[in-house]
Amino acid sequence: MKTVLRTFNLLQTPFMLWLMLMGSIGIGLFCSMVDNVLAIQLTFIVLLIFPAILLAETDSKWLLPYITFVWAVTPEIRRVFEWYHEEYQSVSLFSVVPLLTTLFVILPLLRIKWRFPLTIRKPLCWFLVALGYGLIVGIAKNGTASLFDFANYLVPFLLLIYCIVRSFTQAERKLWIVSFVGIAVLVSIYGAVQFFFAPPWDTFWMNEVDMFSNGLPEPYQIRVFSSLNSPGPAAMFISAALIAMLVDKKWRGVLGWSGVLIVTFGLITTLVRAAWVTMLIGIVLYFALSSIKKGIQGILLIMVVAGLGIISLPVIPGGEYLIERLETLSNLGDDYSYNDRLQFTASMIPELLGNPFGSGLGSVGTGTKLENDGQLGQYGNFDNGFFAILLTFGFFGGIAILGALYGFMKYLASTITKHSDTDRTYIRLALCAMISGICYLMFENRFAGVGGYIIWFFVALGMEPKNSIRVK
Repeated sequence: MKTVLRTFNLLQTPFMLWLMLMGSIGIGLFCSMVDNVLAIQLTFIVLLIFPAILLAETDSKWLLPYITFVWAVTPEIRRVFEWYHEEYQSVSLFSVVPLLTTLFVILPLLRIKWRFPLTIRKPLCWFLVALGYGLIVGIAKNGTASLFDFANYLVPFLLLIYCIVRSFTQAERKLWIVSFVGIAVLVSIYGAVQFFFAPPWDTFWMNEVDMFSNGLPEPYQIRVFSSLNSPGPAAMFISAALIAMLVDKKWRGVLGWSGVLIVTFGLITTLVRAAWVTMLIGIVLYFALSSIKKGIQGILLIMVVAGLGIISLPVIPGGEYLIERLETLSNLGDDYSYNDRLQFTASMIPELLGNPFGSGLGSVGTGTKLENDGQLGQYGNFDNGFFAILLTFGFFGGIAILGALYGFMKYLASTITKHSDTDRTYIRLALCAMISGICYLMFENRFAGVGGYIIWFFVALGMEPKNSIRVK
């Protein structure tokens, strides 16, 4: 209620009314000068961004849940939009919407004096210096692609600064995780719809995009990507929520165990084994940091959930395909993608040794489309996260990035014993998210874009804010 009243008061100020009026006129004039398709696209983008501005300006507790929602649904909005207009765009304005929305976490901090704990200043500096170096090299070598890549690294990282500088209550912290879990449940439900029915807007996109890892555009043959842009980010989003749901019942949301089963099925249908492995690492680590009693309960819990999943798969239409994918975990020697990953890793070693200063931001990942006529560049798909960081930032910048990640991990580990039992649950979860993200580097680099948002979201909630946390 206070947030609503505060928003209402804000809208009554002459400055805000004037700003909204001039903004509406400006958008209307601009849209009148462009074609209808672009005008509609810009309208959708403004509609997605504007709530974030209001929530940020009022310092609402709903800002982070809304930003999470935007990250989760914007790729699907883009697909529906392109399907409706029967025009696939390899580079879309929708791609920058989550970044722009997240950027507004800075607004509430402009009225606060920034203070950082001494033990966290060093990794913060290492991370930012490495990004600055990568940007300088990237601008020289990769042009505008480096700016997009820079934003994908830096903007999600702002969540960390947001949660360190801004005081928050226990109720807010719980709300943010439960909201993330609730969105993951919705993502999983839509993933089931996608798996069983293959909606036309999703199959249209699959037929147009140059990506063969999504399976076939047919029911039961899709590697589920749900409302996100590929199976990898979808699996990471769902698995992060599943870790929280399994380790503590207070984070399961209103659906409880039903939500756990829905999210588990959603994760299985993505067929992303890296997410399964790193999720298991995170869960085991969480219980290892807990009491012996809670650890035993956790292991039994994992066994029960895994057993239910295995029992239910054979009776699900298309379940045999999922079982076949699960069985490859016990026979990696004959697995094509595993062997291909090993060959790729071996082939990259000479490339890294011959390029010790790095290729800069914009040389790896989806950002390569900006300087390659909308097509992925040479390193658009990169199957080793450690090598991706070294190729991007060079040996010195890569060591700085990895050193910063280690510094954040060390900071979290050092604070566990300094707080109450309630605080420790969040710190353990943050530590598990950080270590799982580092383990994910064995497969891909997920510290940029939506993967970066997911990791920094959970890591940020384990950080100590400027003032002691107020309990409501």
